[in-house]
Amino acid sequence: MKGNLELRLIREDEIELWESYMREFHPLSLPQKKSLPGELLRYVAILDGRWAALIAWSSAALKCAPRERFIGWSEEKRIKRLKYITNNVRFLILPWVRVKNLASRVLSLNLRRLRRDYEVTYGHPVYLAETFIDLSLYRGSCYKAANFIFLGETKGFSKNGRYYYPNGRPKGLFVYPLTKGAERLLGGEFFPEGGAMNSSTILRMNGFPIEGLIEVIKKVTDPRSRRGRRYPLYSLLGLALCATLCGARSFIGIGDWVKGLSKETLRRFGIRRGTAPDESTIRRAIQRVDVREFDNLISDWLISKGIDIGGKGVAIDGKTLKGSRDGERNPIHLLSAIIHKEGIVIASKRVEDKTNEIKEVRPLLDDLRIEGSVVTADALLTQKEIASYVVEEKRADYLFTVKGNQKTLLSDVEDHFKLESFSPSAHDNR
Repeated sequence: MKGNLELRLIREDEIELWESYMREFHPLSLPQKKSLPGELLRYVAILDGRWAALIAWSSAALKCAPRERFIGWSEEKRIKRLKYITNNVRFLILPWVRVKNLASRVLSLNLRRLRRDYEVTYGHPVYLAETFIDLSLYRGSCYKAANFIFLGETKGFSKNGRYYYPNGRPKGLFVYPLTKGAERLLGGEFFPEGGAMNSSTILRMNGFPIEGLIEVIKKVTDPRSRRGRRYPLYSLLGLALCATLCGARSFIGIGDWVKGLSKETLRRFGIRRGTAPDESTIRRAIQRVDVREFDNLISDWLISKGIDIGGKGVAIDGKTLKGSRDGERNPIHLLSAIIHKEGIVIASKRVEDKTNEIKEVRPLLDDLRIEGSVVTADALLTQKEIASYVVEEKRADYLFTVKGNQKTLLSDVEDHFKLESFSPSAHDNR
């Protein structure tokens, strides 16, 4: 297809023109006194400076048997997650435009940006696009060319208010996954309610060994009083850990993730009450637990599952835990050791208010087997004592940042790099 093609959302001052074209030229027209319902996005495709095609997406069909079979979700999941599917409710090539393959090209451009546009406009992404084609009139060629998947025909019912009635016109259902494994994501146990978490991480969680993890966490000492315990500590810690693996980055995020779990999933975490713990309950439990004991147990469990620390890059990084300020105490600041490639925290140490990260490096690494690994850190931890400890006692290498405020050290490093070879390790006695 020749020509410069651009696709964008229409502007506020273009809505009237867009709707007038739809009413005049589209076979389904538009409602006269109101626009299309649901979470609506309107687009225009511009070819060489002129409007060439109009397209609209809105909320998904309430029920559709071929789609439900494709996803494999329950009624409860369908109700909760329907907003993560969008329906191509209108598509119009303007009648004065005659360009080969224009329709499939417009669809392809639209599908690339659809998920992000929903996040910006409505605060959540969409993972699956659907469209319904009257196969007695159309073949759906442009959708097939854009790699839509044909799932089958509907039963031929229309909805009027609360009721359905047969219309005698079954439609063909085509869908397009906007993310890899969209059907497994929408139908799986772990799902990013609110759309804030990474979908590929969620998909990896579908086969996560929750029960094995819970057995490990049961060994953590419960510091709470026996009175008033509504949930087991191991359930709260397990939920927080899995929420974090699924992308939650704050206590609020953990709470939102937990709210989206089904009763069946909550039972896998050992919760029999039928109601999920709220954010404050999880936060109070995490704030009181012995972080070092917890991290040692999890680290040993990960290693037993085949995650080997030896020879890998280990980053030392300090972060303040978002949402941990409670009005009486300062926010929690943690110093953590993280495997670079996997992004897994293998140890954490709380940095108390009257100390700093430098003094906590040795306690953080003491119990870790990191021989042969490369330890990285920012300029704050570029200290002679830390470097000696890493090399001489932990038998690892280091890669630390040196800034201009350490002028003597920076000058020494620059001199070393002038040599033909350089190693931060003293293992070879050079």
